[in-house]
Amino acid sequence: MRLLLYNSTIFFLLPIMIARLIFKSLQDIDYIKNFSNRIGFYSENPEESLVWFHAVSLGEVISSQIIVKKLLEDSNIVLTVSTPTGLREAKKIYGQRLVVVYAPWDLNLFVKNFLKKFKPKCLILFETEIWPSTVHECWKTNIPIVLSNARLSESSYKRYSIFSGLIDDTLNKFSLILAQSNDHVVRFKNLGINNNIIFKVGSSKFDFENEESDLNETSETDNFILAASTHKGEDEVVIDSFIKIKKEFKDLKLILVPRHPERSNSLKEILDVNKINYEISSNLELNTNENDVIVINTTGLLNSLYKKSKASFIGGSLFSKYGGHNIIEAASNKSPFIVGPYMKNFEDILNLFLEREACLQLQHPNDLYEAYKKLLKNDELRSHIIDNALKVVSENKGSSNKQYKHIKNLIN
Repeated sequence: MRLLLYNSTIFFLLPIMIARLIFKSLQDIDYIKNFSNRIGFYSENPEESLVWFHAVSLGEVISSQIIVKKLLEDSNIVLTVSTPTGLREAKKIYGQRLVVVYAPWDLNLFVKNFLKKFKPKCLILFETEIWPSTVHECWKTNIPIVLSNARLSESSYKRYSIFSGLIDDTLNKFSLILAQSNDHVVRFKNLGINNNIIFKVGSSKFDFENEESDLNETSETDNFILAASTHKGEDEVVIDSFIKIKKEFKDLKLILVPRHPERSNSLKEILDVNKINYEISSNLELNTNENDVIVINTTGLLNSLYKKSKASFIGGSLFSKYGGHNIIEAASNKSPFIVGPYMKNFEDILNLFLEREACLQLQHPNDLYEAYKKLLKNDELRSHIIDNALKVVSENKGSSNKQYKHIKNLIN
């Protein structure tokens, strides 16, 4: 009865969901491309059953890649995403090695269409993707279901508790829940999960694959601060902080990387109002002789930028509606980093860094200027944070391999 009510609600919300997709496509046309995927129709014709791996967006696609690559060694995979940034990054990482499509919306009819087309032998949902209809339809056809790199923040736990009947029923259809920490294990158990299916495995985000930098070692861009994965509202805070810092560090530059590349054009207005020289770039050939601010309008460059930045702010953390982004890439690339007060999506991971004095956390958005300045003026502090952050990363590696072994034991 609960599932019927849930599906009825999704059905009646479809016009709103479609309108929202069209609105988002005004900034990124890829939101509306392949719309048929959203309702369960696909042009692909797989010849054999696949592992279905769902990574909702950009961050999940990046964080899950070691697990996916290990599974690719002996399985065919269909990787589903929900956003264009996730789709583009997945195609960039895997090329033709697997099928990448949009996931169907969580209505039973759409999910059945997907299952009929791809005939998955296992479903792996990454992190917090708990979709009642998808889980039920897989469970009904005896498809094993895994929640990989599972996390459940305190706020999500309280929200799920309100719908405890539907959530309990859904979670107990999982075959395996691979949780990031003891706190997450406890929250899942408090929702009524069968203890036999849940295991603490750490976070795959620590298994970051470090790459060589594409920035020239003698580049003029050495003297810059970075603002990574910023959202609407955060850019203004970053630019205001940079204007203040620039008065003390005349040659300093700012590289600004919005979380969603399609937002880069909207930053022009803010920069124009502040009469700042800038350029929009999609590569690492940065013109910092003429410009004080470089806005990056593509994904995949953060690895190189972190390696060279004097200090980095990780966006999605200044305002409560976002919940933070991955801090491990900055730590792995020896970039002393700053986060805002709202990191619910990474609370356990952040605590590991805070306990070791391996980062700076703001109490208020207006503190960003002081945090940047503190790192720029104190080389000893920067070295201390870098060394401690590297130790945190090193001590927590190995989760991807653990999760892969659990999954292989299940599907073999």
